[in-house]
Amino acid sequence: MKRTNDRAKEIAAAVLAASMVLLVTGCGMTRGAMASSVAESVANEEEPDQKTQKNITLDFDEAQASCEEALEDYELGSYIDTYVDEEKKVVNLIWPLHKEATEADGVEYADAFVRAFNDACYEQDFSIALSGKDSYGGLYQTYAVNVQVFREEDILKPENYLVSMTIPAGSHEKIVPFSQYDGMNEVMLSDGPAMIPGGKYKGDEKSSAKAQAETKEETSGNGENK
Repeated sequence: MKRTNDRAKEIAAAVLAASMVLLVTGCGMTRGAMASSVAESVANEEEPDQKTQKNITLDFDEAQASCEEALEDYELGSYIDTYVDEEKKVVNLIWPLHKEATEADGVEYADAFVRAFNDACYEQDFSIALSGKDSYGGLYQTYAVNVQVFREEDILKPENYLVSMTIPAGSHEKIVPFSQYDGMNEVMLSDGPAMIPGGKYKGDEKSSAKAQAETKEETSGNGENK
């Protein structure tokens, strides 16, 4: 990583600077004292600046790139895609998997994706809490997260998605397979966004159809205003 290379250069510079000071001053520092001084300098260089800074603007493209690196060992994964709707405060995470992926794989990959995106944002802003055993991370105190994981062949069949759900901000709701989801989720299809009820959805199907129609009407209206 570029950050690792930069850190290595900084450490090397610190060691070189310490050596040059000794050569120029000709002081009587012992070898042990010199080693201790250099080690202290290196330790200071390695310690990250974790001071909370105000008004940090997160670079979500950079966060996606960090996610791609963090998730590269998940062998069933294809490309990942992310989009953050700042107006609605929703993080959208999309991950197509290979055809042999199961529902259990979908849940595992969705969980890893949600956490990785949060931790990638933490790398830019240390005031964001890292993900942990009982939390997806501090980013989701402010943002809801719409996570969709599916087999590549089902990209236009949202009713077959492995995971498709929106976790409200601050809830840290458990990720479940879409077949067990008691809710509706917005997905983007070739003809626009659609609200798709999960396999265990107990709501009114009429309200489901109404919500979908309103979503399409809103999208159409936005297009006319451009």
